[in-house]
Amino acid sequence: MFLSEEPIQDQFWSIAEVALYGGYFLVNGKTRIYPIEIEFYLYVEEDPTGSWQRDANMYHKGQGVPYFPKEGSLYPHRSGVDYTFENEELKYRASFLIRCYQYEVGGEIIKKPTYLWEDLFGYNSTAGNGLTISWVDEPERVIPTRRQDKRINLNDEKGKADKKLWCFIKSKN
Repeated sequence: MFLSEEPIQDQFWSIAEVALYGGYFLVNGKTRIYPIEIEFYLYVEEDPTGSWQRDANMYHKGQGVPYFPKEGSLYPHRSGVDYTFENEELKYRASFLIRCYQYEVGGEIIKKPTYLWEDLFGYNSTAGNGLTISWVDEPERVIPTRRQDKRINLNDEKGKADKKLWCFIKSKN
């Protein structure tokens, strides 16, 4: 699908720029959650070479696993919560893990991705109008700075340290 990692890193940055600087998740119309650091994952279903396009660390993958909608879904798993963007026609699955986040602007930065489960789903009632989580576009009035690093605590399928620069971090302006 992709010949090298450079184009996909640029595409991931385009998404990261919106996720980190373009708005927030609004939970039940009251709680704002701003992503601060995100890690990307990619899994191309039809890549028999086992190249860098088949991320061994991707959770939502494999034959018979249904695709999420293209528009994006939140996918909770044992490492935290992913925002997904998949394409059944092109046979790829991609997502970003929200590694660090913040309540409200200037609030505490939470550095435990598994806590996002509780903050998105656990403290909110499904009574009345039910649980609602939506993205609100609210671009910051800053020039986004591209900060990226290696993903944290990951090994490739051969047990070697993962060196993909697929982690993007919001700069403190």
